This record gives sequence, structure tokens and C-alpha cells, in this order.
Amino acid sequence: MEKIEIKNVDKSIYREVLDNGLEIIIIPNDKISKKKNYYFSYGTYYGAYINEFVPIGKSKMMKFPSGIAHFLEHKMFESKEGEKPFDFYAKTGSYVNAFTSYKNTCYVVTGNKKMKENLEYLLTFVNSPYFTDENVKKEQGIITEEAAMNDDNPDYLVYKTISKNLYKVSPYNTPILGTVESIKEIKKNDLYDCYNTFYRPSNMFLVVGGAVLPDEVVKITTDILSRFNLENDDNIKIKNYKEPIKVVKEYEEIKSNVQVEKIAIGFKMEKAKIPIKNKVILDLYFNMIISLCFGASSEFREMIRKRHLVSRSGYYFQDIDNIITFMVEADVLNYPVYIKELENYLTNLNVLEEDLERMKKVWISSEVIKSDYADSLVDTVVDDLINYHKVITNYVELIKNMNITTMREVISSLDFTNKAIVRVISENNPLQND
Repeated sequence: MEKIEIKNVDKSIYREVLDNGLEIIIIPNDKISKKKNYYFSYGTYYGAYINEFVPIGKSKMMKFPSGIAHFLEHKMFESKEGEKPFDFYAKTGSYVNAFTSYKNTCYVVTGNKKMKENLEYLLTFVNSPYFTDENVKKEQGIITEEAAMNDDNPDYLVYKTISKNLYKVSPYNTPILGTVESIKEIKKNDLYDCYNTFYRPSNMFLVVGGAVLPDEVVKITTDILSRFNLENDDNIKIKNYKEPIKVVKEYEEIKSNVQVEKIAIGFKMEKAKIPIKNKVILDLYFNMIISLCFGASSEFREMIRKRHLVSRSGYYFQDIDNIITFMVEADVLNYPVYIKELENYLTNLNVLEEDLERMKKVWISSEVIKSDYADSLVDTVVDDLINYHKVITNYVELIKNMNITTMREVISSLDFTNKAIVRVISENNPLQND
């Protein structure tokens, strides 16, 4: 087992790769800690982004219905014996859940007693798929109803529409849930093809933190997985996409039952024009731009609040294949003025060196504090594995090395001219492009 030091925060984690290829990361509490909580995250590098691939045992690329990764996650909570994971974990007062993103699917458990039994059960149920024509049909009814209800939700509607209008070929153009039509296409054999291809140890990870012992976690995991016929095979072939730079549709208005107008704006850029090629470092600079320029204490947020231009707004970057997208989502009270102020602000986007240095100190302090909380460390490690396929152990050092010259180079490389706008307005208002 490899012991890994998290630099500058006096914290150690442990890493083991089993013969079947499963990567295990263990983050035990400090010896003096009296905390009894533990946290499991058992994940696969398979999410809504992957719809076309060569299934294990087959030779040709196949296309699967959108939303199948999320559908599969739901069906993993089906048990042949009848007892569902929610019922099992409720008996010990433990928490179990799962989530699907575009990049991965994770099954999470939190508890403070019966660690061994809870870990054994997690490993067992995620490695015991049970799909039948009957339970697939039943789930289709549940999820299609959910999808139909979402289409009546203005927040979901604006997200779904901006995704479609931004991306032409990338699976990011379709919601993680899929559509009513695609969900109806899912078959039992499709689920087994997806499961057998991506729920393989060499394509998965287990992150465990809190009141645990590294050797015990590895032994439990090894013993349970030895009961299954799991091979170390990472020869997975998925379709790669080259997304066109131009947005699909520049502007769209939708009438819906809303009291306050909702908007989404996506600024689509060519990743090759961004000067930083290291994804970890690039993400740090993007997050710093969000914090300094669009954070709760930023001048822009303060201005739009004082002028009552929005009641809520959010800002983030997306890194997708050959594309970088800057996303804006807001409930707007005065669309014409807000969009004018936003575009003017982006045109003159700037970061002061003293603000950068101040925020670096805040971030470094946060990294040190986070090292005392196993749940936060588990979340960070899972994010690292999903985004970078490795644990980043030198965040403090990377933050210290951030500088105003590179920051301004990144900002100057951002192109805010290629954009898509979606507005969801009240059914009582006339459609008009202000």
C-alpha cells in the first residue's frame, strides 16, 4: 500500500490498486480523533457523456439511448432478493444515495457504526446487477414521468434548451436524465452492455474516509470482490467528439408559467486558444476568475444587486472536449439592462494583483481547514479522480504559484462573442427580442 502525503497540510492518505484494477483511496482520521463517522464513495468513470462505445465482448461501436447511465444507476438499487439498499442502510441509521453526472456515476454511504457490514453491502449490491424486462418497464414509467414533469419546470427548461442550443454533437446537448423518447428506448440488454463495459474494477474507484483503518478497508474490499468474476481489463473504446466552435442557435425565447424571467447564456470558446494546457492549473485560474469577478463579494454582483437587475445568478466554466464554455444562469428583473451590463463587464474583465493575492490566502487557509474534515477530503479526492483521474496532492503549492501575469493571459484569451441566449418569460408577456 502506498502512503501519500498531502503537501503543506500535514495529512496522509493511502492508495492501493487491487489485482483486478480497482483503485482504492483511504483517508483515515488522525489517531487522536474521536469522530466515528465514515464515508464511502464507490464510483465508475461512466456518465451521461458516454452514449457511443464498443461494448465488452463485441467488436463494433454502438449507440445507446440518452439517459441510460442515469437509468442504470436507478436500476442498481433493484435486488434479486427483494431487500433494497435503502432498506438495508435504514436499519443501521446509515445514509445511502447515488448520483450520475456527465462524467461518472457514484454510490455513496455515510454512517457511524457497522462500517464493515455497510462496506460489504455497498460492494456487493453495486456488483450484483439485476435487470428484467418487467423492472425496466416499471422504471421507464417512473423516469419518463419525471422527465415530463421536468419539462414543466422553468429552471430545467432553460438548462435543457441552452444545452441544445450550445452543443451540436457533444452529448452535453442532452440532459443527464435523457428525454421521454430516449428513456422509452432503453432495453434490458442495453443496461447489461453498459454495466458489463463500465462497471469493471479497472474503470472504477473506491474512496473511503473517516473512522477507518486502511488495511481493514483493503481486506474487506479484496474479500468481497473475490466472490465475483472480475477481470482487470481497461480496454474500453468510446466515441470521441469534436464539437464545432459555433453555437447551434444564438437566441431563443420560451413562454412558461414564471413570475420572474429566467435566462441562461453560454459563451462558447475554442480551448486551443487558452494558454494553459494543464487542466488542474487551468481549473484553478477559472475558479479564481469566478471567485474574484463573479463571487458574492465581487463588484459586479454588488452592482446588479443594488440596481435590482437580478434576484439570483450563477456563473461557471465548463471544459468539454475541444471547447470551453462560460455559463451564466439568472433570474432577471431587468433583462435589457442586465445583459448590457454583463457584456460590458466581460469586455473589460480584469483582476487586480492585490485581489488575487488576497484570495490565494483565503484558498490556502481553506485547504488547511479542509484537511481536518474527512467528508470534505473524500469529496475533493472523488472530484480529482473524476476530473483528472488522479489525486492532486499539491493544491497549496499550485495556489501559491498563481500569478497576475498568467491570470491576465487567461482573461485576454477568453472570447465572449460567440454566445447562445435562452430566455424563459411569462406566458402573459409578448415575445420580443430586447
